[in-house]
Parts: sequence; structure tokens; C-alpha cells
Amino acid sequence: MIYSDLYLHKENKLPTVIAVLFVFLITIFFSRFFLGMAGSSKASLKVAKRVEIVNLSPTQASIFWQTDKQESGWVIYGDMENKERKIVIDEKDLNNVGENKGKYITHLATLKELLPGKKYFFKIVTDNNEIIVQPDGRSFSFTTPQSNLNSLQNISPAFGRVLRSNSVDPLINSYIILSVKNGYPLLTQIKTEGDGSWLVPLNQMYTKDSQNVLTISDTDKLIIEIITNEGESLTITTIKSKISPLPQTTVFLKDKNISFVEDEKVLGVFTNTATAPSNQTEIIYPKEGSLIPGSIPLIKGVTSPKTRIEITVNSKKTYAAVTTSDAEGNWSYLLPENLELGPHTIVIKTKDTSGKEIIITRKFTIIAQQGNEGRVLGTASGAATIAPTSVYNLPTSAASSAATMTPAPPVSGSNFLGTIFSSLSLIIIGGGILLAF
Repeated sequence: MIYSDLYLHKENKLPTVIAVLFVFLITIFFSRFFLGMAGSSKASLKVAKRVEIVNLSPTQASIFWQTDKQESGWVIYGDMENKERKIVIDEKDLNNVGENKGKYITHLATLKELLPGKKYFFKIVTDNNEIIVQPDGRSFSFTTPQSNLNSLQNISPAFGRVLRSNSVDPLINSYIILSVKNGYPLLTQIKTEGDGSWLVPLNQMYTKDSQNVLTISDTDKLIIEIITNEGESLTITTIKSKISPLPQTTVFLKDKNISFVEDEKVLGVFTNTATAPSNQTEIIYPKEGSLIPGSIPLIKGVTSPKTRIEITVNSKKTYAAVTTSDAEGNWSYLLPENLELGPHTIVIKTKDTSGKEIIITRKFTIIAQQGNEGRVLGTASGAATIAPTSVYNLPTSAASSAATMTPAPPVSGSNFLGTIFSSLSLIIIGGGILLAF
């Protein structure tokens, strides 16, 4: 034994095999960590079944979309692309504030308090934090039309009735989408209550540039889609002269096409809801006690042909007008300006064929400005895509469309080179530690 062995402390070295194993495990752990982070940021693209800009008006728009499977979702929007900050939830979840959102095939969300003549951008966020965007990865967009009440048309609405396939029970919980060439389509809903009747006002329909009101001739073709909550659909092709109402009550059969262009009577049950006997006077629309999510309801009815009708609408402000029924006894009246929210009463006065005075009263309620009972809809062109990301989380307090968020844009691709360099750095560091032992 030499001198140094007696007086110098011998260091305890970590066995080489254990040190190598330790460095190897550390390297594998961090490599998987970095690869996992990179993989989670990779954006794969999926096709969304359908996205529509619906109920466009100077101050409001709604977004209708369909998914292949049931899932929850909401819309983020704003006036700058990729800086969408406001949130609006699916209308089916409006009563689920603070609860888990429902999962649906069909979805509808309404954007309110918009400015006329302004461009807006939006994306759709799903429950698994995927973002539905356009095929090129950009946000959907639309421009609100300029507000111009003078451009409203005195035109009869499209209306009809839909029954289930058993021809007895009314179809409920469904959507009606009406499309015209070179114009933005219209959307309305068939609610859970009622006899399956639907109505779409046509007095304010815009061209594809959103700047001009579209004029529809009697021979223009219209496409009416009936879409159920399960995503099943039926298509009706007709013309303007045959939509007030449709010639027949529709019996819903999945994936069927019906045409009323050449007077075909296909898959329908005949019903005469537009006319009345010559001695009968009636207000067809609005119905008694109806809740109307619109601001300028069209008043329509029937009476004896070529008969004078006095119309009065009582609200905070009284509106009065006089009109004459046509040769078939149909008449209509379009209010000159928006009605305020709340209850309103219509009173009409006319005379029957014997000269006896007839007075009919009808009550209805305006529940929202320019809502689902008929403003315009623009079609989002092309197939929509979904870019996954993990930055959007819907807060439970996001029931208001004014809620804000600060999302980061989705990241496309992965930083694989960074992962390699990080792993190599760890290996070099581990080797240095081993040499130090």
C-alpha cells in the first residue's frame, strides 16, 4: 500500500452500466416528451359536412352547420381575421348555461349587434377543440348589408306544412332553408310545438355581394330544403308563384326530391291553406299568439275578391293602412318600419258579400330583432375543413355573444428538427456526465 492510499479519500464512482442506463432513460423520456408536444401541434385536415351563413341582415347573422357525428360546438367571430374574440354558443344550448353543452348533428348560432356594411370573420370550434375553417385554412367571412328600410319588398312569404312519413304527425325540430340563384338563402325553424307549419319572409333577400336586395320573378326557381335534427333532408324545387303556400302539404321522406315546377303532385297531401270561401275572411299570418323572431312581420290574409280591407297595428305606435284583395281574395300588408320587442295587435275591418261588417283581431309578439323567421343566408363556398388545436376552451360563463377570449392561431406542422437537436443535446449532456464520473 502506498502513501496516497492511506491519506487520500477514494471517490465512490457510479458503476458505468448504471450510469449509461440512467442517461439512456432520461434521453428517451425527454425525446418522447418533445415529440408528444410536436405531435399535438400538428394540424390534420378534416372535411366539415356543411357550413352556411344564415339570416344575414344589417345588424345580425346566424351560422348553420352540420357535422357527421353528434358533437357540441360554438362560433368565435370578430371584425379582424385570425383575431376572432367574441363567442356565441349553439342556440340549442342557450338554456344550458353553466352545464355541459349538448351534442348535435345540426347546429345554429346567431351573431348579434353587428354593424351595417362591415366585414366579419368567424370560425367554428368543436367539443374536441378542433376548428372548422375554409379549405385554404382561412376564416369564413361575410359583409353585412347597409341598412335601408326603403329597399324592403311587399312580397308574399313562402309557407307550407310538413308531416312525418306517416302523413299524420307534424314534423318538428327541423330547419327550412330556401335558396334562390344569385341570392343568399333564407332559413327558418320548425319548433317543437305546432302543426308542422313553417314560413319564410321574402321581403328582404340580398344578392351574393350583400349590397342589393334581390328581386324575384314569378318564374324564378327556388330550392327548399327540409333538414331534420338528425341531418336527414328532403329537397323541394318550385317557383315563386307556387310558394305562398306550396301546392301541397309535404310528407317528409328522407333523401327524396319533390318538384312543383311542372304542376307535379309528388309525395304530397293536398291542402288548401291560401284561399278561403268568398264569404270567409281570415288572417293567415301571423297566427294567433305566435312568437315572431323578426322585426317587420308580413301581414297576410284572405277575404272576398276585390274587397277593401282596413288594417290597424296597435303597439307603442299605431300603424294604419287600406288595401284591396286581388281577384282570388288574397291580400297582404308590409309594415313600413321595425316593430319594437313585445306584444302587438292587428285589427282588420272589411265587409262580406252582403255588406255586413267583419272585424278580426290577431295578437302576436316580437321576441328578437331580425331573427330566425327570415333574414338572409349566404353559402360558404367549398368544403370546410377542421384544423385541430388545443387553445380554445369554452368558459362556462360564455353564454353571452359579447364574451371575449384571446386565442392563439392553430399551428400547422411539427418542429421535428427541434426535437432531434433537443434529443442530441440531452445525449451529449448525458455523455458529459458519464465522463465526469
